[in-house]
Amino acid sequence: MRPSSQAFLVFIAMATLTLQALTRFLDQIPGAGTSRGVKGINMFLDFVLVSRLGVLPATIILAVLTISFTALVYRRSHPKPAAAAPQKATVPQDRLAKVMQRTKAVDRPMSEADRQLLQSILDGAVNQVVHERSMIDASGREPVVVRLVPQIPIRDHERPRSWLGGAPAMPEHIPWPEIDGRHANFLAQICCADFPADIWGGLGPRDGWLAFFIHPTDYKMRVLHLTELGRSRHGPDTFDEDSWLTALRHRRLAKPPHEAKHAVPRWPIDLVAIRPGDPDPRLQGRSEAIHTRYLQGHDVASAEHQPFDWPSTLAMFDIAEARVAERLATDWITPLKKQLDGVEKALAEAERAADPPQNLAGLRDRAEKLAELIEARTLGRPLLEKALSLVRKLAETSRERSARMPFSQEAIASIMKEMRAIEILSLSGKLHSLTVRGTEAELWAADFENLRFDWAKHAYSQSPESLPPAVRAYFEELWRDIAAHEMAGIGHVPFRYVHEFDLDSDVTLLELPSSALAGWIFGDVDDLVLTIKKTDLAVGRFDSLKAQVSN
Repeated sequence: MRPSSQAFLVFIAMATLTLQALTRFLDQIPGAGTSRGVKGINMFLDFVLVSRLGVLPATIILAVLTISFTALVYRRSHPKPAAAAPQKATVPQDRLAKVMQRTKAVDRPMSEADRQLLQSILDGAVNQVVHERSMIDASGREPVVVRLVPQIPIRDHERPRSWLGGAPAMPEHIPWPEIDGRHANFLAQICCADFPADIWGGLGPRDGWLAFFIHPTDYKMRVLHLTELGRSRHGPDTFDEDSWLTALRHRRLAKPPHEAKHAVPRWPIDLVAIRPGDPDPRLQGRSEAIHTRYLQGHDVASAEHQPFDWPSTLAMFDIAEARVAERLATDWITPLKKQLDGVEKALAEAERAADPPQNLAGLRDRAEKLAELIEARTLGRPLLEKALSLVRKLAETSRERSARMPFSQEAIASIMKEMRAIEILSLSGKLHSLTVRGTEAELWAADFENLRFDWAKHAYSQSPESLPPAVRAYFEELWRDIAAHEMAGIGHVPFRYVHEFDLDSDVTLLELPSSALAGWIFGDVDDLVLTIKKTDLAVGRFDSLKAQVSN
């Protein structure tokens, strides 16, 4: 192996450990999350580092070791000529030895440039850990902070005082904000009169509204202090599918109704002041409610999971028809026949052998299972063709009914009864209803639930009564749990670590966690943290803000 290749392999191995400690990206690779190798790596990281130091300090240490080990291997594989005089070290040997996990000085002296690099990395890592420690110590000791609590159930859907998403209530004479030449997207509007008097140490406005805007694809932000309300108005539709918005991906599934055209629904919020010792409505960690319900599965025909209006009903048919058609267009039989041919040839050779191989029984079992799969998928095709025909007929009937009669529970109950009666075979030959999600035959129900989740938020924020009782109860319970874990805040030490935050001179103007409720995601499911200097806040200057994504 070439000397440079050794250093490269060491770097790749250590960088993989560092990234795994920080993001657990290996767990997301299909099959890797259950492999013994990845489980062993996770056990090592958790037991040796993370459980003792925490994720961030452990990651910093691994990053330092990555550079140190790579540099060491590279230097050992590229020795200096014998005539070269060693340079005198200026950094204590024992300190460098600790960085490189050695108890004695290195075998050969390092260059001054290498020492300065390692010293810089070590100092940076130490300073970062100290900074994080100081933020952790200060968190929870603020005299007062504000939580932005989404209203569930919504009370002020007609004229909220403060809200997330939707559109700003901005006077007509104020032009729509631009950032770097692009129309900004609206995030939130907060009523300053509802701030506690001592928030930010008494600094900042106590009248009017703060309106927050963000670049469509970047995290640059603008804040306007509005002294009066105008009518609610949407800006130019500059939403970008590669942006921080998650709801946009549902537009490819079906054309959204008018109220769901804009990516983020308007959600009224209450400003709740929290002082030391007060109960905090914000819960730690991420909500597991969506994932838990996904694992449980459901039947789209059930009252709480079925469509709630004509647009969602027609979208259901569009998605179901597309997915069944895709399954029919896929050749699931030819690849199995090729596998069976190969297994049968191997089986024939094994049976002719004078000394039968040990895998003879396995070959027979494999051939039998492949034959069963081929038979099942052959029988399943006529059922799929029938299902597609029935879905199309139901869709056509529903479109006609939607044009001449209002949506009703009786109408959707009749439609879903017919949908539930449609049966298909799974790829392994088991019979299932077309409307059931969570089985191996599921084709479309998960996609529809994602779209329904998004559209229901828009309908609910416009008029809570627009959702049928069962659907409304289902979503309100789900949304309450999500909202409690994704609660925004004002005036606190940032919930999650940001690199640039001075406890003496900075305050948090707004922190927005990534939110399934709002439909936005920042970084790798992190928080968008907007801070301002106290001196700027004192004079009402909002043009020198710092927007960071937590890390």
